[in-house]
Amino acid sequence: MRTHTRFLATLGLAGALAITVTACAAVTEDQAAPSAPTEPIQHVHDVAFDPVGALLVGAHTGVYRADLTGGEVSVVGGTAFDAMGLTVQGDSLLASGHPGPESDDATFIAPNIGLVRHTESGWEQVSLAGITDFHMLATTPAAPEFILGLPSDRAVLAASTDAGQTWVDLAALTARDISIDTVQPDVVTATTADGLMVSRDGGATFSPVQDAPVLVVIAADPTVQEGIIGVGTDGTIWTGSTVPGSSWSTAGRATGAAAAIAAAADGTVAIADEGGVRVTTDGGKTWQLVIETEPAS
Repeated sequence: MRTHTRFLATLGLAGALAITVTACAAVTEDQAAPSAPTEPIQHVHDVAFDPVGALLVGAHTGVYRADLTGGEVSVVGGTAFDAMGLTVQGDSLLASGHPGPESDDATFIAPNIGLVRHTESGWEQVSLAGITDFHMLATTPAAPEFILGLPSDRAVLAASTDAGQTWVDLAALTARDISIDTVQPDVVTATTADGLMVSRDGGATFSPVQDAPVLVVIAADPTVQEGIIGVGTDGTIWTGSTVPGSSWSTAGRATGAAAAIAAAADGTVAIADEGGVRVTTDGGKTWQLVIETEPAS
């Protein structure tokens, strides 16, 4: 999951695609938006909101920025690469993954690009070039220099306390997704085969979240104390908290398997699943299709 603070109002976007965002009228889960994109994006891996309300989508062919009010989807930085982990940190967008097959950009080193950052100057290398592919990244506005990542080559939780310049392995962890609380940076949540786990020491140790549903993908919910929104193994979308004794409520269902979920400070939620990339502003009662996607092969 992906939390955020300030973000550049302009990301130096280039390479606008011939696809558009649907109108903002809400649609139900069973309806198709009237102006749905006509060119699907391949293999969405992650989603995040920037502080101005745009939706960032990490996919097999790059990072996309969807303007939910202006109706345009653009490639961030005009660069095609396989964007796996994706998050926002301060004025920057952070990503990891692999270079595109025809990439000649020295920022994106094969086979794994490590951690890269996008600012108004474009994409730049931060660390671990050619070495690490973070399948998940997480940040929090409560500690702007703090980043957590799940590297694809080993079952650990990696951490940086200097904005990604250096990394240490905190603990052994086999997890599908992670999030950091938006207010308390020591509160870290992870989805595992043993259920939802929470750490209260910044990811060094974890314990089960009692009475929580088994979730696959999660995001920190900034509208609730220690809030979590996530998708269960059966596609049910759940909202709750890691505060002991908290109750959990349903908020709709994913269409097929969910790849990622994100929550904004105003309560808007985005999900990437087999139905595409969709957003809701009413707690999951209705969903708006933002981007059509191609299913993973």
